[in-house]
Amino acid sequence: MRRGFTLIEILIVTSLIMIIIGSISGIMFGVFSSQSKNKAMGKINQNGSWILNELKKNILNANSSGYNGADSNFNCPVDIEGSSITITSIKDRGKTTISCFYDANTESYKIASVSAVGTTIFLFQKNNDLYLQNCNNFVTCSTLPSLQLSKVSFNFNLGAGVFGLSSGTTKSFSIDVTLRN
Repeated sequence: MRRGFTLIEILIVTSLIMIIIGSISGIMFGVFSSQSKNKAMGKINQNGSWILNELKKNILNANSSGYNGADSNFNCPVDIEGSSITITSIKDRGKTTISCFYDANTESYKIASVSAVGTTIFLFQKNNDLYLQNCNNFVTCSTLPSLQLSKVSFNFNLGAGVFGLSSGTTKSFSIDVTLRN
């Protein structure tokens, strides 16, 4: 009668257990990675949509080159680099500059609205979860005199680092706001 297991039997059982543990670990890693990516995309979408809405509200409550009463025209006051636009608020007639810029102190890009009295409202600044990828062509503006329309377009990319993914995830956001002159 045999009283124990042979070395071969022990090695076979051990290797089968290791294969099963390896498979379960791979599945769990995939689930956690997918969950992290979905959570990051949710944060990106929520913040990006909020920023677009704030940019749109700023443009719709503005005229561009000064307040001239009811017949003032919006005439596309975009800087040469396409990183900012200065508008005049219809509400308080103060100038506001909406800009995307690189802050060397924090080594990150930011989107801010600076009012005539110097109040700065950051529409986006880097946090532990999200980052702004760059400010290239942040704002463009075009005027169609024949139709008496001006179109202001904002573009930016938000990203998030994701657990288990070396590259993270990013999403492009854009909005066109059309104004009647």
